[in-house]
Amino acid sequence: MKKILLFLLLTTLLPAQEHDFKHQSNKHSFSDAERWAKIFENPERDEWQQPDLVIQSMNIEPNDIIVDIGSATGYFPVRFAKVVHQGNVIGVDVEKDMVDYLNHRAQEEGIHNLKSILGEFHDPNIPLPVDIVFICNTYHHIEDRVEYFKNIKRKFKQDGKLVIVDFIKGDLPVGPPDEHKLSPEDVIMELGKAGYLLTDHQKDLPYQYMLSFILGDT
Repeated sequence: MKKILLFLLLTTLLPAQEHDFKHQSNKHSFSDAERWAKIFENPERDEWQQPDLVIQSMNIEPNDIIVDIGSATGYFPVRFAKVVHQGNVIGVDVEKDMVDYLNHRAQEEGIHNLKSILGEFHDPNIPLPVDIVFICNTYHHIEDRVEYFKNIKRKFKQDGKLVIVDFIKGDLPVGPPDEHKLSPEDVIMELGKAGYLLTDHQKDLPYQYMLSFILGDT
């Protein structure tokens, strides 16, 4: 189950026309993080992911603590670390090879405020209170999402926020098939049940929506 879910996550960044073949195969190895980094860190991703716009929209403070769930090889965590130069970034991944890769990358690049930890499917194991939980291209892979997000509410600081970036439905050149996507309305409904309140719905990304939430009354 772990490898199937990770496989779906990895293939969200492949061209859409490759998905029919990729989703029929469960024989891929996920231990080669170097290989997958060529996909995750491909400069062409910047054109549609627009990381600068995403980060600007998050209103990050220099001393924030940010958790990226589904951090993989560090596409966003490395960028976050440059913004929170007085804070910290924690990458979370369910695949140990990805965790090791990102920790090695941070060491090699001299990024002292970034570390990656191993999470579980039911619990990201966030180790301390955080200002922002960020989830990009991963929300639709999480099972039992209402319970999952109920359980991590205690990990937020009082004014913490949750940011979700995921693919809109439709025929896109990147991203998973439509049957694996969730509409922003579905995400808002699920997170409402988990006790979160929507504060912003960005529609400026070419193929994705960006939703921001705060903690509701409990």
